[in-house]
Amino acid sequence: MITGKLAGMAKRGYSREFRPHGDTGKRYLLDQIPAGLWTAVQAKAKKEGVSIRALILKLLKEWTER
Repeated sequence: MITGKLAGMAKRGYSREFRPHGDTGKRYLLDQIPAGLWTAVQAKAKKEGVSIRALILKLLKEWTER
């Protein structure tokens, strides 16, 4: 279960905290995610109304700030 800062993040769509700015944003493709894991992530995100993009960006930001 996600608690703390992650629990309060944006619901679906783009988070205001992570708005694209200019042409500096880059696309990154994450492949070969185990099918069962990806299905579970999508189901939980849909159930909780959480944007997977916002979740990934939040985790990356917190990791780089440690």
